[in-house]
Amino acid sequence: MIFMPNILPTKVLRNFVSHYMLLHVQVKGVSAEQRIKPFPPDAEQSLYFYPRDVVKNIVHSSSEIRDSASSIYVGQQTSRINLQFGEDHLVIQVCFRAGMMHQLLGKIPITEFQEKEVDAEDFSDNEMKFLNEELRETNNYQVMISLIDNYLLKKVNRLTIDNQPIDRAIAFMKDGDKSFSLDWLADQACLSPRQFERKFRDRLGMNPKYYSRIVRFNRAYQMKMKQPNLDWLAIAYTCDYYDFAHLMRDFKAFAEVTPSMLVAQELSSPDGKRAIYI
Repeated sequence: MIFMPNILPTKVLRNFVSHYMLLHVQVKGVSAEQRIKPFPPDAEQSLYFYPRDVVKNIVHSSSEIRDSASSIYVGQQTSRINLQFGEDHLVIQVCFRAGMMHQLLGKIPITEFQEKEVDAEDFSDNEMKFLNEELRETNNYQVMISLIDNYLLKKVNRLTIDNQPIDRAIAFMKDGDKSFSLDWLADQACLSPRQFERKFRDRLGMNPKYYSRIVRFNRAYQMKMKQPNLDWLAIAYTCDYYDFAHLMRDFKAFAEVTPSMLVAQELSSPDGKRAIYI
């Protein structure tokens, strides 16, 4: 298994892309039922590439199954899905900085991406199709990253990027370690609270309060995965939950299971015990 969680893009792209994640795991001979990974909402807006086997997206609440395309844009997820890996599973995730996917896609409101994956080839001429073919043809991970770098550089160079204070305010929410009031965030964005909420919806597809809940939930979940010896009550207080009951509420809303059950499901997934190469 190869897992590279924090690959930096080329310097020119770092204002637009925070990092790449690459995971390659081969599970030949493992039954489909054992190739399931839980995927609750997180704070990312991403472009995913699947250069090897097809990945199936299974909606946890309804068991609806959707095959992913070779490359997909994913907006802000609000409910859990399960990913069913193929036997040769390779994924590269492009994690955009706040507001950048909105700009990269021509300022299309991200509400149109709510709860679904969108084939990235639908937003491009033949360039994305050609990139997918190139990724399939190489086994060199560094070459793959360079190909994606080059594609995104071409995209960015064609755009007039309009960085606004609201994008900085969203970054405070996403990357900070505490909660902020709506009035304070609107002030940082140089907007009234009503204007802030409208522009926020265009960029993230939901209101700021709901996004803040997802950010806090994901922070708590990742803290437990990185520090398994921490108890849930300590995590709840560290992540600004009023008490454990409020943390439990968010886990049931977003992961649809208890905190301990989600961790157990993650650890039993094909990449649950990761080998890390940086």
